[in-house]
Amino acid sequence: MIGLLCIERLLSMELICVASESAQLILDLQEAVKMEIPYSDHNQRNFPDHLIQELIPAAVLVLFACSRAQGVHLLFTRRSETVETHKGQMAFPGGHCDRADLDGPSGTALRETEEEVGILREYIEVLGGLPPLVTPTGFFIQPIVGFLKIPLEEVVFHLSADEIAETLWVPIEKLNQSEVYRREFVSVLGKELPIDVFQVDHYRIWGATGTMTKNILDRLSFTR
Repeated sequence: MIGLLCIERLLSMELICVASESAQLILDLQEAVKMEIPYSDHNQRNFPDHLIQELIPAAVLVLFACSRAQGVHLLFTRRSETVETHKGQMAFPGGHCDRADLDGPSGTALRETEEEVGILREYIEVLGGLPPLVTPTGFFIQPIVGFLKIPLEEVVFHLSADEIAETLWVPIEKLNQSEVYRREFVSVLGKELPIDVFQVDHYRIWGATGTMTKNILDRLSFTR
């Protein structure tokens, strides 16, 4: 009986800690998305409307969650080898915008997240977005920032096998480690351009996903 009471008390304290950390994270993210911090790479800031109209509209979900014991995490997916673009690359859940999507890009991000990894939209609180991002592959991406309303341990993934090979929760504490992040240069049309790269174990997070990750982490660094 005493043992059960101790376990119940520990669980109660654990839930209180998670709730407190979640509340602080929401406040930090709400503040972060309001900041005017440009992307750190070469991505163009001001595209003429006629060029934007030629791009493929898309949205992704930059989803944060709290763990019961391991702090704040960010969700990444590894794309399958059968998708049309970015085969095998690390990404945020997301995809093409559909005219039927309610609430615009946020509706797209929530729908794609549900389709790709099985997290229902009612478990996600949308907190805002990052600046649009244009990719060399012709996408105009609207990044949507969200918060998972339940501890990440309670998530049961249901992956779309055609699109997603695996999922990965990465602690933001790890993403902020100096040995994980680095700047590299790639050659595009004869120009050497910088990119943001996060090497998490054997996972390489780069491209548009690396750019968005660096930007939201930069924003969060100014809230603390």
